[in-house]
Amino acid sequence: MMVDTSRLSRRRYAAQVFKHEARKRGVDIIYSKVPDVDPITNVLLEAVFEAFDEVHSLLSKEKGRAGMAENVKQGFRAGGRAPRGYRLKHVDTGTIRDGLPVMKTTLERSEEAAKVARYLKGRALGRSRSALMSELKITWSQTSLIGMEWNALTYAGHTVWNVHNEFVVGEGYRGGRKRRARSEWVIQRQTHEALVSDEEAESILRQLTTSKHSEQRRTSANYLLTGLLKTPGGASWYGDGQRQYRTKPAKGRGRYVSKELVEDAVIGKVLDDMQSPSFVQQLTAEAKRYAAAQPRDPSRDLRHQFGDLNQRLSRMMDFAASLKDPAPALRKIEELEQQRKLLADEIARTEREHNINAKLGEVTESAVKELLRGVVEEMRSMQPESLKDMLASLTEKIVLDATTLECQIHYRIGIEGRNRLASPRGFEPRLPP
Repeated sequence: MMVDTSRLSRRRYAAQVFKHEARKRGVDIIYSKVPDVDPITNVLLEAVFEAFDEVHSLLSKEKGRAGMAENVKQGFRAGGRAPRGYRLKHVDTGTIRDGLPVMKTTLERSEEAAKVARYLKGRALGRSRSALMSELKITWSQTSLIGMEWNALTYAGHTVWNVHNEFVVGEGYRGGRKRRARSEWVIQRQTHEALVSDEEAESILRQLTTSKHSEQRRTSANYLLTGLLKTPGGASWYGDGQRQYRTKPAKGRGRYVSKELVEDAVIGKVLDDMQSPSFVQQLTAEAKRYAAAQPRDPSRDLRHQFGDLNQRLSRMMDFAASLKDPAPALRKIEELEQQRKLLADEIARTEREHNINAKLGEVTESAVKELLRGVVEEMRSMQPESLKDMLASLTEKIVLDATTLECQIHYRIGIEGRNRLASPRGFEPRLPP
């Protein structure tokens, strides 16, 4: 027994399938608000009610989506919890409904914002998740981290909606894909404080959309160039577990090259290029451009939050002193004190970074050259995992021709007149057994 046809389903075909299965098992469905008529009339009547149920559902869905889209255009959230690194900030819209103010939400930084920002900036440079998790002492799950990366535009300060396809219970995502095409996303720019730049967000999304999880499929650091080493046609070279790189062509045999020879050649060329005049000039220009783009006082909002937190702490302490049982208030004070310490650390880190970035505008080519000399020396003694991360941050890809064994390095920082890296003499594939 049900109240009406809408309680069974608002999808006609789902209702019909259920009724068919019920009828086969000798089960009758009775509706309390559907007139009791003869069987022939009942078929027509239920069909009309079911059609209206589906129409009503579609109209409600359309109106709901239009309302969410309008919320996003006004800079508010369309719903859902805040992503890690932010918390919801409730805003009074000035409208009264049923005697209560209508509240909408935007995002503001939470205590985890600094760690989230450092993680995402590392991923934008191509660093591995495992290395960043170890360095930042992150205990979040891999699924959570991948979700954060897909949410990169939100972390760049924009509200994004209509990303996911419709999910149907028992059927999965419509079209078999979880996310819609980028052209269908609704993006309202600059609605809250950004944790990463637009360029960093696009870099993260580009990595995710290029392959299953990242642009460079990370394997163990036994092979430093996996994920970076490509053929001219874009196919990858893989480590074969026997100290060789090899290709996997669609037809014919793959080509094998010595791991030591190709890695020594590539790393040697990278170290030479890092000390070249063109690289020094480009890096100096980038440093000055970056310094000019920095905000004048990036920690201003944090200092305001710190001041507000101090006032809340002072009021809570006065309140606790007036209570017979101050234990609950003291627990809240302890929580606020933890927040205050985290905020103070974040202010100190932000101001330290700002001072460093401000000095980049005064950097000279000779200073950059000296710095690069130190970086090169450090790279020579790096552990494999760190060296692999460094190569990923410096290069977009390394193209090795399987026929001529000629190699070309494509750097993330553009350098005019890039040199081509020719493979050394004796660089031959493994002979067949």
